[in-house]
This record gives sequence, structure tokens and C-alpha cells, in this order.
Amino acid sequence: MFRLTFTIDPDDEDDLVAQVAEHDLTGISQNNRDDGQLDLIAWFATRKAAAPAIHLGGTLDEVPEQNWNALYQATWQPMEVGRRWYLAPPNHDSETPANRYRLDLKPGLAFGNGDHPTTHLCLEAMEEIVQPNQTFLDIGCGSGLLGEAATHLGAIAFGCDLDSRDLPTHAFQGSLDAIKTASIDVGVMSIQAGILADLWPEFTRVVTRHAILSGYLIQQSVEIEALVRPWRIVANQEKCGWCALVATR
Repeated sequence: MFRLTFTIDPDDEDDLVAQVAEHDLTGISQNNRDDGQLDLIAWFATRKAAAPAIHLGGTLDEVPEQNWNALYQATWQPMEVGRRWYLAPPNHDSETPANRYRLDLKPGLAFGNGDHPTTHLCLEAMEEIVQPNQTFLDIGCGSGLLGEAATHLGAIAFGCDLDSRDLPTHAFQGSLDAIKTASIDVGVMSIQAGILADLWPEFTRVVTRHAILSGYLIQQSVEIEALVRPWRIVANQEKCGWCALVATR
């Protein structure tokens, strides 16, 4: 595992995250410094994956292999998200609150493990949109959390991702070009802005009713809102500098 560490002013975080997210990273973390600065850490599986991001600055070093999943699960605490969700590590002894669906998290190499604001925004949007017996597709599904949530709401869930690591049973390795035209009621994409734009034409071929888009920063919201029209934007939310919108055909 390799980490690329940037020491920055906190006001510059969103811009740097947007640039780093263009590369093949496995995650982003941060540490607040005593001097008021922020250490932003981009994690990469290999030195080769990290190399294209070095031009952004920062210091690259190798971190000895550890059982990252075990460490993550040991520190992760359950949380309530929206009105209907309760996110907890697997086998956690906490009791699921009344009127909430429990999503047991299985952290791995894939994104989408549930603790990022974009995932929370998507889950909150799904509460309002997803209905029983609808077909639901999560594009770039990662560990499959949103698909699992959709099944709790009674939908028939599918997922796809180019990364084969940690794919859930309801997903396949691949992209939208493998999906039948006009076969999906609700489509979700929580991916960086550039990929959202690239996939939007195929998305509109496949999805017939509702779009939930996230994974982009607030300064990219005008670009994404322009992208989805002439679909009608019915909801637009922001959390910690990240955005999500719901659009209906």
C-alpha cells in the first residue's frame, strides 16, 4: 500500500480531492494538524497506480501491509442515516432501532462501504424514490451497499463495476453497455463528475424513470445540473461539500 500525503490549507481540500479522485486510488483520508493545516492522504494499491498523481505534489511513501479490514472494523461505529437506515459492522452487537433497515457493512478494497457523505446522500434519496418491484441499477456499485438497501425497499437490484474486487452477488464486472435498453426504473451513479458526464448518454438509454447522481463536489454542481436536463431535477442536496441530485424523466 502506498500513500501520497499533501499538507494543505483546509480551504483547498475540495479542489485537491477533485484532482486526486481522477486517479486510480483506493481511498482518501485526512488528519487535522496542530498548526491549523490539513494532511490529506491519498491511498494507492501500488506505486505504479500512485505515479500519475505525484505531479499534484505531496510526499509518496510505502506503508507496510496490515489487515486493513480488521483495523477498519475495530474502529467503525454504527450510525443512523436518513429516516430508514442503520449502518453497522457485521456481527456488531447493537440492536437495530425500530423502523430502520440494518445494512451490515463488509469493508474491503472497493469503494461504497457506507461512511462517505455521497453514500449517505444516495441512501436518503432512495428513501423517497425507490418503490417495491422497481428495477434498480447501481453503476459503479463498489461493495454493493446501495443495491442491498434497494432490496430492503422491495426493488429488484442489480449492480455493475469495472473493478472486480469485492463485487456483491447481485452485481457483475462491466458497465452500462451490457444493460438492455429501457430496462431500469431507477439508476444510481455515485462517481466522480467526469465519469458521470461520460456515462450519461448510456444512462439515459437504460434508465426510464429516476436518476440519482452523486460523487461530485459543490463547485461541480452547475456542470452536473446542466448535464441532466431535459430531465426534471426534483431534489438537490449537499453534505460536507459533496452533492447529490434526483432527476425524473
